[in-house]
Amino acid sequence: MHSNSMEETISNEAIEWFSKLHSGDAVPEDFVHFEEWRQLNPSHAEAYADVERFWAWLDTPAKRVFEREDAQSAASAQITALTRKPALSAPRFAGGRTRRRALAGFSLAAAVLMFTCLPGFFHFWNSDYHTGWGERRELVTEDGSRITLNTHSAISVAFSSQQRVIKLSEGEAYFQVAHNSARPFLVVTDYGVTQVTGTAFDVYKQSGQMTVTVSEGKVKVYREGARGQAIELTAGLQTTLNMYGAGPVLHTDARQVSAWKNGLLVFNQQSLASVVTELNRYFPGKIMIADPRIRQRIVSGAFDLAYPQDILSALEKNLELRSLSISRALTMLYQPGF
Repeated sequence: MHSNSMEETISNEAIEWFSKLHSGDAVPEDFVHFEEWRQLNPSHAEAYADVERFWAWLDTPAKRVFEREDAQSAASAQITALTRKPALSAPRFAGGRTRRRALAGFSLAAAVLMFTCLPGFFHFWNSDYHTGWGERRELVTEDGSRITLNTHSAISVAFSSQQRVIKLSEGEAYFQVAHNSARPFLVVTDYGVTQVTGTAFDVYKQSGQMTVTVSEGKVKVYREGARGQAIELTAGLQTTLNMYGAGPVLHTDARQVSAWKNGLLVFNQQSLASVVTELNRYFPGKIMIADPRIRQRIVSGAFDLAYPQDILSALEKNLELRSLSISRALTMLYQPGF
């Protein structure tokens, strides 16, 4: 076997052993077999030590991120500690180029994790209503409108005799608006305004844009201060707004978009990358794709949000992938032989 192929195989075996022994499901026989594998060749012990070193290097900052999520009252001090902490020295790996390449994705993920967990957190301090990771919440406003908040979302309510204003500062919400032509209902984000008098629609504020999908009736969407350039959407239509303007108006299945209200995630011929992005909104921790070659794998199906770990398992089985839980905060998805 070619030396690079051999090294890849050993690295993958080390990762799989580490995952198995730290899964909580390992039995005594597994540890016996692991020790036999480790002593079979010095390169086995070397590869496993690389994985252990990386886990130890990553685990401390990852734990801090989750402690912040578990104790919001101490969040300010926690974030300060994270941002002021001197940069950690990168771990040194004893293996060759291939093993370093296999672990490089994990190193990048550690840095990404620190910055993807923090954005949006401050919005929750000033919101009237919010949800945690994996949580959904339904509200009824004083006018009889119903608002369903999706996972990790935050809104503020400002109703007056002239208008009804909801500020969506983070995440996603589904609105079933009580009709009142004298008091327009506005959903405001950093990227634009959605205005209605009575209808049902979904607004999702994500990285760099907001997406509006209409289930019933019609809405107007426009950049704040540019009401004269409003786009009108009717049932089954969707558009996006960002700091530069509006995207194209698309026909879409509004039931699929809002399936989360019924505890489902529905995908129809979507890339693995987009599926993982969506799953991360509900998953306890962060899923990262370690191998860029698998990002465009196609996924279809309906999944139960009550069991996000089962969704990950289904992706592994159907796409012939593997996952490695580096810590409570981070899971890497990769293709065997990477």
